[in-house]
Amino acid sequence: MPPVAKPAARRQRRNRPALVSLPTTPVSLPEPPSGLLRATVAAWDELWASPVAATFLPSDMPALARVFELRDEWTRVTRVARKARLTEGHKQQPVLNPLLRYAETLAAEVRALEDRYGLSPRSRLQLGIAFGEAHRSLDALNAEFMERTDDDDR
Repeated sequence: MPPVAKPAARRQRRNRPALVSLPTTPVSLPEPPSGLLRATVAAWDELWASPVAATFLPSDMPALARVFELRDEWTRVTRVARKARLTEGHKQQPVLNPLLRYAETLAAEVRALEDRYGLSPRSRLQLGIAFGEAHRSLDALNAEFMERTDDDDR
């Protein structure tokens, strides 16, 4: 028989992030890094128009610029690699285009930075950022979060 779970009111574990509401003050649109593709610039503008932009500090700017530079590089590399997925090896055998491995490396770096700065739904949840529920109080959101995670403890 499994042990009986401690009542939620008596639990002392505090290492769970609380959900926080985002400030609603508009953020000024910083200039994107130079030399980006139009699609990458559009994604940059979209990020800065989103509510998550209010969480960024000036010290985050170099890493955020790096995310978009890496995304841009990934787009350029995959465009070229898709035209020739296979290339000729040194013994004239078909081999996978080395640019595809480079694209994988870029994608991994982009994912890591996106997770660090809350640029995906899951990473926002892990960072404790909630969207679309402004009508609910912060206390109600935290209570719901604690209920869901308490179920995981059993």
